[in-house]
Amino acid sequence: MRLAKSAPSPVPLYFKVMTEIRDKILSGTWSREFQLPGELLLAKRRGVSVITVRQALGHLTQEGLVRREPAKGTFVTWSGPVKQPINLEIDAANLLSVNPEGTSFRVLRIDHMAPTPDLRREFNLRSGERITKITRVRMAHGRSLAFVNSYVPAHALENVPRKTMLSQPLTGIIEDQLGIKIAGLKLVVSAKLADSEVSAHLEIPSGSPVLFVERNYLHKKKLLLRTAGFYRSDLFGYEIKLKRSR
Repeated sequence: MRLAKSAPSPVPLYFKVMTEIRDKILSGTWSREFQLPGELLLAKRRGVSVITVRQALGHLTQEGLVRREPAKGTFVTWSGPVKQPINLEIDAANLLSVNPEGTSFRVLRIDHMAPTPDLRREFNLRSGERITKITRVRMAHGRSLAFVNSYVPAHALENVPRKTMLSQPLTGIIEDQLGIKIAGLKLVVSAKLADSEVSAHLEIPSGSPVLFVERNYLHKKKLLLRTAGFYRSDLFGYEIKLKRSR
């Protein structure tokens, strides 16, 4: 498969690393006195040099988010407000129709893999259980609109033919073929920067701002399916209409 060549990123590497770490701190994921992973590990995880990581940590230190202690490490010092989600519980007749008219999906690959610690915990998987990751590009009128990764426990799809996974929405497979009713949907929307893989598929420069939309489909409060999509901010907007009950 030939990907579009992405233009050089206008965003410095250190700024990308700094933004990712800042987001973890301001979201409350890394709270006060949390010790950050070492510089070598941070550099390896993000595919950058140690010098880049040090530059990012230096800026975060200047912002008062972290402190650096020689021979000990880097610790979160921020104790201010963190991002707070707005919880809206509404009755919805259909939680599955999320694709507007004129859109389609192109499946890039299907991987059966060991889950990350976060996915293992959130899906409540036992030791040794694997997860299926389906990577797709969402098309809108012939243009790439979103780069989407979907996650579902591998055991749930073990009897589903690959051909079916390539041609049918996962929500439909879960309800129609597995007979599991999706009773809830938790939606998370935030802003992120496109990495090299996302930018190549969306045909935008690396480091461009994109809208990140995560959908968590639930059954009896248990996570069944997660989709994480990176949407082109110039082609996609998110609108919610709320009506006050009488």
